[in-house]
Amino acid sequence: MFETKGNFIIYDKQGPLGNVIRHSLKKTNINVHRYKRISSITNFISLRPKANFLFILFVFNEEYELIDCLELAKFNIPIVFAPTNKNSYKNICKMKGIEVMDVSTSKIEYVSQIVNFLKL
Repeated sequence: MFETKGNFIIYDKQGPLGNVIRHSLKKTNINVHRYKRISSITNFISLRPKANFLFILFVFNEEYELIDCLELAKFNIPIVFAPTNKNSYKNICKMKGIEVMDVSTSKIEYVSQIVNFLKL
């Protein structure tokens, strides 16, 4: 059905959104990995240096949590920011060169946004 293959990582401390996304992409060629800790992601990436990582979806509630993604930037994997707070979404959208996804919308909408990021 979809031609894109690779690994897609979700950082989501809360959990439910990551589970919905993983389930939505279940029948594709994309391996979805969901983590609640940055250290788990860095260990996962370090153990798979030749893996094809499409991007990291960084789900967060408050803007101060963005500092956590600095450790992930060293891997040179694109990061898509997904603030669950509508005000954070509006603030981050103002920054140039940053990919932002609106996860406050319906399931169909944010899964559609992920498909666009994956270029399926």
